[in-house]
Order: sequence, then C-alpha cells, then structure tokens
Amino acid sequence: MQIKLTNVVDNTVRINSDFIPSNGLSYLIEFEDRKMLFDAGDQGIVLIHNMKYLDIDPKSIDLAILSHGHWDHTFGIEALMYARGEAPVLNIIAHPHAIKKRRLAKFWHIIMILLIRRRYNFGFPKLTEKIKDKLHFTLVTQPYELTPFLTTTGEISEWKEKHCKIDKLTIKLDDKYVKDDILDDLSLVLKTKEGLVLILGCGHAGVLNICARAKEIHPNNDIKMIIGGTHLVALTEEKDLEYVAKILEKEYNKPTLYFSHCTGKKATDYLRKRFGKDTVRSFNVSDELTFDI
Repeated sequence: MQIKLTNVVDNTVRINSDFIPSNGLSYLIEFEDRKMLFDAGDQGIVLIHNMKYLDIDPKSIDLAILSHGHWDHTFGIEALMYARGEAPVLNIIAHPHAIKKRRLAKFWHIIMILLIRRRYNFGFPKLTEKIKDKLHFTLVTQPYELTPFLTTTGEISEWKEKHCKIDKLTIKLDDKYVKDDILDDLSLVLKTKEGLVLILGCGHAGVLNICARAKEIHPNNDIKMIIGGTHLVALTEEKDLEYVAKILEKEYNKPTLYFSHCTGKKATDYLRKRFGKDTVRSFNVSDELTFDI
C-alpha cells in the first residue's frame, strides 16, 4: 500500500503556479479511499483555492488532525466546513489546548497587533454553533494511533533538547490567561518500509525532542525523513543550528529534510550548506511525496 502527502497550504509556491502562498500550513494525507487533513492553514480562502486547483473535494476529507491551536494552522477550518456543505460530521484529533483562545501577553503588543493586523485571538477561531454541530473533537494528550502505521506524538512536555516556543503568547485556561507553553504541539509519525517519516506542523516542542518521542514510539525503526515546519526560525545563533545539525547527523544518521513554513531561510540555508541540497530539499504548495507502507 502507498500513502501520499500533498502540500496544500504553505509559505512558498513554485514560480508561475496558480497556487496562493500563505503564512500557514496544511497537508493532505491520502491512502486507499481515505483522506486526512493535517492542519487547515491561516486563511480559508487560500485553503479552498488551493484545494480546488489540486482537485481535492472538501467533502472527501474524513478526518482532520491539528498540530496545535495557533491561528495559522486553524483559521481555515471555517471555510472548509462551509465548503463541505451537508457532508457528514468532521472528526478532529487534537490536544485539549488546541481549541483554546490565545492572545499576546503584553497590553501594548495587543494594541499594536490590533492596529496592524486587526487580530486579537491568536488561537482557535470562534465558530458559529452551526459549524460546531458539524465537528466532533477527540481531545487527547497521549500518542494517538490514527492507523496502524500513522500515530501522533501526543503532548511533549519534557524537553531534553531546546524547544522553539513563543514567549509573547498567553492561553486562556480556566477563564484566565496564563503563559502559553504550547503543550498542544504534536507531530505525526509515519511508519514506512524505509523507516520513520516525521510530519511536523510548527515543531514548537523542538525538532530534536520530536525525534526522541518518535523513537520512543518506534524504538526499532530509524528516522528517514522529517517534513514540515520546525520553528528553527527561533534559533538565531549559528551555534544552536550547528548543534541541531550534529544531533541529526550523529544520533539520527542525517535524515532527509523537507523543511517549510516556520523553519526560516537562515536555518534552511545553513542546513543545506551543512548537509547538501540532496538532504535538505524544498517542499512547496502542490508538491507531493509518496511512501510505501
């Protein structure tokens, strides 16, 4: 059996394509007669536009997984649900924190972002009751088996290695805004014939911590590929990037890297120079990867 991964929403598109780039992320996972959506991007109009040009019927999606609850991974849900019309209820797998409200921590940051982007909520979108009735959430903190070959990492709350969090955000828990530790950040672990493929949304837990969790789930399998957003953009010092490179090389035998979204140009360029273009590759909107299961 084969499984196909398609980039539906991301920061980059190929030159002269009909696709729209956006500061969000959404991947389609297909196998047999099933279609799963990993995240929904930041803008519904972009999600639906790119799905149209990729010939993806919104009604065909039978499951969605949220990597975490930030707006650039969830705000496309509303448009997706409208496009689905009278399709059956959509099941969503996520961490309990993924559907909470989030905002910037400092008052002057809130005012600034309201003036510039007209945005207050940085978390899950506010949905109408009609849309809520068409969604069913399975909220879990532990690794969750989606299929015998595809599992979520679950919550990663203990970090041996450096994480990539955002200190400026708070999350609303028990009617109070508190520091957001982004505990809802989860990734997917795909078990293929060649080894493990990790699919990340933003990688706030830290790419090395995510690798370690994947090995906990499948201790006898090697990590062959890492795909998606890694938030390595948060590592501004070259020594930190070199440390990540050394661990990927020493402990994980230099997996192929398809970095996108929040990885950042500096990190991508550094790792491509360090490992070579055959190891660090681009993954743009409409790009596809196929794996044997």
